[in-house]
Amino acid sequence: MASVAYQGHAGAFSDVAARTLLPEALTRGYGSFDAVAEAVDAGEVEYGVLPVENAIAGPVPRNYELLWEHPALRISAETTLAIELCLVGAAGASEAHVREIRSHPVALEQVRRYADAHGWRHTTASDTAGAVREVVALGDPSVAAIGPALAAEIHGGTILARGVQDEAENYTRFFLIERALPDPSVSKELGDRACVGIAVQDQPGSLRDALSAFADRGIDLRFLIARPDRKVPFRYRFFVELTRVDDARLRAALTAIGGEQRILGRY
Repeated sequence: MASVAYQGHAGAFSDVAARTLLPEALTRGYGSFDAVAEAVDAGEVEYGVLPVENAIAGPVPRNYELLWEHPALRISAETTLAIELCLVGAAGASEAHVREIRSHPVALEQVRRYADAHGWRHTTASDTAGAVREVVALGDPSVAAIGPALAAEIHGGTILARGVQDEAENYTRFFLIERALPDPSVSKELGDRACVGIAVQDQPGSLRDALSAFADRGIDLRFLIARPDRKVPFRYRFFVELTRVDDARLRAALTAIGGEQRILGRY
């Protein structure tokens, strides 16, 4: 049976995404996004799941960088998960008891108006499911967690309120990653999306010209983020997500762009 790594404790949203992408796989939690990428790269697990974009909080830039730093890894699929945040307490607690909430900083930001209306203190945790586990173990009815319903089910928490996020339209995209096929003669069905990393020349119009190389070939730009090149101060690498992609047009565009580049996945 295949295994898939995710960041966090059992029941975290990344765990939910892993179960969605690979329903038959075993899921394994790791302490950081870096550890997930390293586990897949080292062959400890066959797959990994990384969140890359939230509809409210925006992108998760580190997870694009990890794909660049681990050349053997490729994006092979993606999924979008509707994020329902729950207020979770210990047994016997109620919403009226709560004075403090704990969760990952991104989740806390997504319930800011709800929490401020109640005057609750905020305490950060490493991940949403870990916060649920902490609160259940603590057993203090005045302390609650913000996390997924699955985490409450796994760790024995009591759901005090559902759907407490400030914005109803709250979604997170996740990439499924795996090691690239070692035998290039083995083909795999490819989708019409791609993610590439490019480093363009530091001169006027270089980024415009690079993006035009995609547009001129009928490839749509969906998403673009810039990240500093850690080896050269103030030089940037661009991670670009594209749609309406096929292999010939993508490679023609990258040839026109030139420079340092890598296809991070087709999905």
